[in-house]
Amino acid sequence: MIVNTCSQHRTGLGWNLYPIVFVVVLSEAIGLTGCTREALDPVQTVEWYKSHEAERTAMITKCHNNPGQLASTPNCVNAQQAVSDIFRGK
Repeated sequence: MIVNTCSQHRTGLGWNLYPIVFVVVLSEAIGLTGCTREALDPVQTVEWYKSHEAERTAMITKCHNNPGQLASTPNCVNAQQAVSDIFRGK
């Protein structure tokens, strides 16, 4: 009598789906990394930050409190540039 175990037979879908599942999961993980709240905020220009002092101050404070994650975001860069331009009299 021959006894078949699961380890002796692979199903038709078994190992063939692993690359597809891996690519789908990896794509979702990469896609979700860009979905932070900061990425969804509208980007303000340097000129906008120059004319909106309260928002400029709030953004600079936010950027300084978390520079590792926010320092290179467009709003932080633009707010910092606005501060620099105001300081230099531009």
